[in-house]
Amino acid sequence: MKKDNIYKSFQCYIKDKDTAVLSFVENSLAKTQSMFKYEGLPESIPQDEIEKLLQTTGKCFVTKVDGVLYALSGGLGGEPDVYNRPTLYTVANPALKLNKTYKVETDGVLIKNDTNGNSLLPIIGKYAVLHTDGLISLNTASVLTRITMLISASDDKTKQSADLFLQKILDGEFSIIGENAFFKGVNMQTAPTTNSVYITQLIEMIQYYKASLYNELGLNANYNMKRERLNLGEVSMNVDALLPYVDNMLNERQKAVTKINEKYGTDISVSLNSSWNLEHENFETLIKNTDPDPDKSETDTEQAGTETEQSGTETEQSGTEQEQTGTETEQSGTETEKTETEKETEQKKETEVENEV
Repeated sequence: MKKDNIYKSFQCYIKDKDTAVLSFVENSLAKTQSMFKYEGLPESIPQDEIEKLLQTTGKCFVTKVDGVLYALSGGLGGEPDVYNRPTLYTVANPALKLNKTYKVETDGVLIKNDTNGNSLLPIIGKYAVLHTDGLISLNTASVLTRITMLISASDDKTKQSADLFLQKILDGEFSIIGENAFFKGVNMQTAPTTNSVYITQLIEMIQYYKASLYNELGLNANYNMKRERLNLGEVSMNVDALLPYVDNMLNERQKAVTKINEKYGTDISVSLNSSWNLEHENFETLIKNTDPDPDKSETDTEQAGTETEQSGTETEQSGTEQEQTGTETEQSGTETEKTETEKETEQKKETEVENEV
């Protein structure tokens, strides 16, 4: 690639809408390749190929061709069943020299990307268009920030002087204007200063588009452009809206994998992967923290009641002990009084004997 063409070659990813939209879609599909993790897939069905078929066409058909299991692309058709579902799957695969129509119920297993058999392209493509338009607007606004003033000249000579003046400034030189006519023939207009506000709004809009796309695909991307910190409630307020579609996609794959295992004796499994699995675990943790187990709560309540009763019993026992202690104290006082009475009687007797003497 020539150096003088680098800018123009990459400029098409912003200014050429078709190139920009296609690039955005391909980049998003590369990320969603990490959404699921398969284990036990045969070598004839690579994980990236089966996910590419599901995410771009919405379906694929798993069947054996010459004793080897393949995930094939094709089209649904035939006479609908009682639920208006297609009954036939037509495949045309030049590499396998295959041109055949299969019965959906008996000749293999149909895997759908979601319940409706839709791909991810409508979702990704919609935000690709919005993102591209926003990026073009942001690029235009950023270029216009270079224009801080507009210069108009009344004649060619003045225009040449103005061009020379600006060129020397661009070259980093101090320029001296030698003619007084330059000041008389040049008019300067200051550009509006509100362009920076537009740039901020465009950045927020683009961020909102990207976050909305990731939210629809099951990832918690922040679109809140607050200049302050975000609290836990603001970060987790849309977590419950992230997982339904991803769970639906996972459900369809797990049901299909179960049928494949039963029909062909394989041992295939599929689960969430990467950030999607982490998001699911975070959601389960949030549910546990905010909605405790009712059975556990009842058990804790019963235990607390039992402890209260035991405490009450201990209190009664303590009161009984205190009463017994009081009784012992009274008996002790009675004995003390008896002892003092006996002492007084003995003293009286001694006094009488002395008087008789």
